[in-house]
Amino acid sequence: MRTLVEGPNLVAAALAADIVPVDVYTVDAGELVDRCRVAGSTIIEVSVPVLEAISTTIEPQGPVGVIAIPEQRELDIVQTVVAVEIADPGNLGTLIRSAGALGWQIAVIGGADPWSPKVLRASAGVQLSHPAVPVTSLEPLLAVGLRPVATTVSGGIEPDSLVGDGPIALLVGSESHGLPPALVQQCAASLTLPIAEDVESLNAAVAGALVMFALRNRRTSE
Repeated sequence: MRTLVEGPNLVAAALAADIVPVDVYTVDAGELVDRCRVAGSTIIEVSVPVLEAISTTIEPQGPVGVIAIPEQRELDIVQTVVAVEIADPGNLGTLIRSAGALGWQIAVIGGADPWSPKVLRASAGVQLSHPAVPVTSLEPLLAVGLRPVATTVSGGIEPDSLVGDGPIALLVGSESHGLPPALVQQCAASLTLPIAEDVESLNAAVAGALVMFALRNRRTSE
């Protein structure tokens, strides 16, 4: 399986993550293209219309690299955020980016493909260095000793009130449907962020980032 890394930032991020593009399509040569060539990439010089046809963006910024999707990594026993059926690539990529910035592992159940070009762009390359781990249920998370905790729009406790030892698996659902009730029932606790009464809910990626940050502060203050 292969995917695209589009633009100099993602191509550079791939190299930094020891992912060498198989092919690199470029209009102009340069230092980054030279680095790819030295690393073993096949460099293919193309015209602007061809680059536009290859890319998934309307006005692509070259170069565009083709990478082989790395093998799935194993789950670690660390703080983990789980994206559940988040279909919007922008939201999933932003959640991956936030998880990487805050030092959390990320897993995904359904939803958008974390290796799609749109998710890679929204993650600002974090998916390349801290790839999400696909799972189909809570069982793999439970098997490594993670304690599942749900995020809900209402009815849960505030993040600062969460008790218990050991790393958690923080489940974040989509804005449209939230978490499936069956998954919430399997969780040790439910967390709800306090927000203004006239605001219905938060973007899934924003909510996930806020809860991850709140839980990190809670741990470091204990």
